[in-house]
Amino acid sequence: NASEAQQTTISSLKSLPSTFKLAFGFLSDNVPLAGYRRKSYMLLGWAIASLSMIVLLTFSDLSVEAIALNNEQTMNGDGSSGRYLLRHLQSSTSEFGEQTNIVGAPPSIPFLSFTLLMFGSGFWFADVMGDSLVAEKAKLEPESSRGHLQSTCYACRFFGLMIAAPLSTVIYSKYGPQSVVMLMAGLPSLILPLIYNLKEKKDVDVASTREQCGEIWNTVCSRAVWQPMGFVYLYNVLQVGNAAWKQFLKTVLNFTSNQLNS
Repeated sequence: NASEAQQTTISSLKSLPSTFKLAFGFLSDNVPLAGYRRKSYMLLGWAIASLSMIVLLTFSDLSVEAIALNNEQTMNGDGSSGRYLLRHLQSSTSEFGEQTNIVGAPPSIPFLSFTLLMFGSGFWFADVMGDSLVAEKAKLEPESSRGHLQSTCYACRFFGLMIAAPLSTVIYSKYGPQSVVMLMAGLPSLILPLIYNLKEKKDVDVASTREQCGEIWNTVCSRAVWQPMGFVYLYNVLQVGNAAWKQFLKTVLNFTSNQLNS
């Protein structure tokens, strides 16, 4: 039941850490963690992402019953229907006569925004480390096949997004947000052992910040770089999310989650 302004704010906070990708790269290059420049920060990033979702699950109720109760209280100004549903849920008993758990409250807007911000920070931190590792390994490719590794990695990434988007929509529609958040908390935790066993040279000498900035500037000045970069920048600037239109489709035209994501 977030307003249009709140939805826009949450979406902006979720993607805000992606604007600091360059800073994340500089930090890992110049301040090695435990002697490693990549895998230590990747471990930290995925750990933060997983922990933020665990906190969201622990301190809020994302079950279908809690969401339905909250919707009832919002739709009925006095909350009479919501109170009746709450009393019904509290007094319901199992077949053994034991009282069921009382439905808790869904997360507040500030709490949800904070957890999504932390998840985005961890995700993009790990993403930068992954891109750096791919770029380093790509330099070892033969001249005839250079670039195949990066192309393969990006193809796998976007294929995963194509599968995850409709799948998460179906899971959300059938089982509610709690199942989706549980996956967001569990999947990053599963890859932590793989990252820990990743082979990386320790205590490697790196160029100074001044030299790194010079290399970045020379790369950006290349026509093969600044032209597509400018196109991507303008394309994203013009793709402004319209939360008001999405809210209209949901509340007035009664679009389902599947229809919205389609």
